[in-house]
Amino acid sequence: MSNGSEPEHREVLVVGAGPGGSTAANRLAELGMDVLVIERRQTVGNPAQCGECIPAWGEMSDAFPIIKKDPWLEEYWKFPDHVLGQYLEWMRIYAPSMKEYGFKLDCYGAHRLQFDGHLADRAVSMGADIRTSTELRKVQNQRKLNREVYRTNNGSFTADYVIDASGALAHVGRLRGSEDRPGGQLPTAYCQVTGHDSDSFDIFMGSVAPGGYAWIIPKGDIANVGIGVRYNHLDVPLKQRLNKFCDGLGLTIHSYGGGWIPLGGMVKSVVNDNVLSVGDAAGLVMPSNGGGIGQAIISGKYAADTIIANKMGGTSLSDYDNILKKTMAKQLRISRRSKNLFWTLCRNDFSTEVAMRLLGTNGLRRAVDCRRPLMII
Repeated sequence: MSNGSEPEHREVLVVGAGPGGSTAANRLAELGMDVLVIERRQTVGNPAQCGECIPAWGEMSDAFPIIKKDPWLEEYWKFPDHVLGQYLEWMRIYAPSMKEYGFKLDCYGAHRLQFDGHLADRAVSMGADIRTSTELRKVQNQRKLNREVYRTNNGSFTADYVIDASGALAHVGRLRGSEDRPGGQLPTAYCQVTGHDSDSFDIFMGSVAPGGYAWIIPKGDIANVGIGVRYNHLDVPLKQRLNKFCDGLGLTIHSYGGGWIPLGGMVKSVVNDNVLSVGDAAGLVMPSNGGGIGQAIISGKYAADTIIANKMGGTSLSDYDNILKKTMAKQLRISRRSKNLFWTLCRNDFSTEVAMRLLGTNGLRRAVDCRRPLMII
């Protein structure tokens, strides 16, 4: 910890111990870098801030074929059963009339407390230093000393490299005054429930979640149930909508949470000076389905590789921008177009019903997996 006014210096400072931050820290520490991860929460992974769906390797490598050539990622993706919860081999999307469209899936409903904690433990086992209850509050640019000081409630830090893994609101970018941060933020509320009988990942469209969607992700005896609604439909509090949705399904609520899903697509540049953004902080969420954990892990690994290459061989940090665009820009672009198409067509229950019937199961699957463009003629 820093003493007096002199900040503590580390080779790499990672802000956020989610999947992207912990993956980057793991890779960097494994290759001998001095890594500090700061996490504002007292416990890594708690509270969760998403629907807790973890894609299996098959699902991710089909969506992003380039990662099939990365043996490190494939090995890293072998998560132990105890952190994965319930296997989900089916997705069902419900229209406002409750007409069901179903297709195969390869994912897990997981407990983020165990999953994120596992990834953090792996990073620590490689030599990374993780400090919880440490919240970034200010980034001070000391021009005369040619450095930025990252000030927290638990000391101040400088670093050769910084990884912004702080989530959808990109706190590092915000505090540095960057305008290149994730857009299209969808406010969400979720709860942990019992009383569900679904064994699939269920999505509900229409007036239950205007301009967004509701979801049920089983995790065994407990399910994560949530709702996301566009700003212009926030005439009713999110929690009130969520309670009504759960009451209608006869679910018992045990706890609440909330967060943001950035649906604006990948930010213009994921590299700003010596700062590399990963996961939600880089806008790497599929706008049409809200999925982002897999992309966070991939980007964390690629950010670490880029830092290592820069330190060892002097290659440009902008290579990170290039590899992310090569790996996932096309899929994110397709996903954003699908989301925009739905927002244009699905303005009420009637138009949503009609659009979903026109698309059918195959069209809806294309909207979710984002491998091919979605078109309605």
